[in-house]
Amino acid sequence: MVRLLALIMLLLASGPAPLAAQNQPDLAARFAADAALHVRDLGDLYSKRGVAPPRMERATLEDVRAFLAMQRDDGSPGYPEGAAVLFYAHHDDRLAIYLIDRTGLTAFHETAITPAGLRLAANYYRLDLDVDGLARSRAPQWIGEGAPPPPLVVTSSKASGQTPIADILLPPTIRTALRDVRHLVIVANGVIASTPFAAFPLTDDEMLIDRMSITVSAGLFDLDQMIRPWAGLDEYLSLLVVGDPRVPTTPDWRVPPLPGAAREAQMLAERVSAEPLLGEAATKAAVMERMRSARMLYFAAHGVSDPRDPLAGGYLMLAGPTREEAFLTAGEVQRMRLRADLVVLSACQSGLGYNHDAGVIGLARAFQKAGAPRVVMSLWSVSDEATLYLMDRFQLAAMQHMPAEALRLAMLDARKKYPEPALWAAFTLFGTPR
Repeated sequence: MVRLLALIMLLLASGPAPLAAQNQPDLAARFAADAALHVRDLGDLYSKRGVAPPRMERATLEDVRAFLAMQRDDGSPGYPEGAAVLFYAHHDDRLAIYLIDRTGLTAFHETAITPAGLRLAANYYRLDLDVDGLARSRAPQWIGEGAPPPPLVVTSSKASGQTPIADILLPPTIRTALRDVRHLVIVANGVIASTPFAAFPLTDDEMLIDRMSITVSAGLFDLDQMIRPWAGLDEYLSLLVVGDPRVPTTPDWRVPPLPGAAREAQMLAERVSAEPLLGEAATKAAVMERMRSARMLYFAAHGVSDPRDPLAGGYLMLAGPTREEAFLTAGEVQRMRLRADLVVLSACQSGLGYNHDAGVIGLARAFQKAGAPRVVMSLWSVSDEATLYLMDRFQLAAMQHMPAEALRLAMLDARKKYPEPALWAAFTLFGTPR
C-alpha cells in the first residue's frame, strides 16, 4: 500500500499526461472558455485605452489552426512554415498553456500559480540578469517631486528557491513540443509578454533563439489579420530615422546622453541615403510631420513608461523647447494614422507600460493601434555599445529577412560578442512574424 501511494504521488507530481492521452474535446472546450475570457479582457483593455474595441468573435482551436494555415490572396502562405502559437491563459490562480500549429493543438500544460507568484518569478529573473542595474546607468532618472526611494535589495531566485520563470512558462511538456517550431507567436498577458523568451533554455545546450524567431501578438484576434508582406530593402526607401534628440531640460528628469544612438541613426541613414533627424533637429513637430507618410519608423532615443498612467506617462523623449512640445506620448501616437510596416523603438523600456490581463498598455501597442503591424521594442535599458552592435546587425538582416527572423539573427550575432543575456535579449517583436 505504501508503494502504491508513493507511485500515485509520483504520477501526480509529474504534471499532466501526454496530449495524446488527454480528452481532446475537453481541451477544445477549455480553450474556448479561456479564449472567451481573453475576449472579455481585450474589451476591457480597449476601454482603458479610450478606444472602441473591434468586433471579436469567440475563438476556437480550429480557428487558430486555420489562421496559421490560411493563404494570402496571391496564394502564398500567410504565416511562414513552422509557425506556432503559444497561448497563455491565467485566471483563478490557474495558468493554462496551449501550443497550436497548423495541424492543431500539439501540447498543453496547466499549473497552479497566483498572479503575485508569477510577478515575483518575473522580477527574480530581472534581478538575476541585473537589468535594473543597467537601467540605473543608462535610463532617464526621475528626480521630480515624490521621487521613488532606492529599490530594495532582494535575494536572487537561486538563493530563494523560487521556481525559475522559464520553468513556469516553458514546462517540459511544452518545451519538448517546441523543438519543431521555427516561428513562435506568443499571446499572453503583460507579465508574460514582458519576459525575454529568447533567452529561455530549449534543450541542455540551446536557447529558444537558436531555433526560432519569436513574436509577441496583441491578441488571438490579431492572428487572422492579413498583414502587409515585408518588402525587405524596399521598405527602407521611405524611412524616418531619429537619433539622440536634444531633450529639453526639466526639473523632473535627469537624462543621460546617448552618443551610441546618434551613431546608430547616422549609420542607418547613410546606408540607405536617408536624411536623419538628430539632436536639436529631432523635434516632436518634425517627427510627427514625417511619421504619417513613412513606411518605416526608426527611433534611437530615450523612452520611458509609467504603469500608473501608460498613455500620458509613456513617451518618447524628443527635442523641443518644453516637455509638452518635445515628449511624444503613447496617447498621442495611438490617435495617429500611420502607414508604416515596421516601427523600431531602439529606446529604453519601450516595451513596458501598464500590465493588463490582456497585455501591456504602452508605447508599442500605441503604434500598433495607429496602424503599424510590427514594432521592435525593448524590455529594459541596454548599454549603448551593445544596442549599437545589435541594431547594426538587425538593420542589415531586415533588408533580406522578415523582421522577426532579422531580429533573431541579430541576437545570435550579438550573443557571440556579448554573451550575457542582459545585453542582447532585451528586444522583442510585437505584432506578427510576417
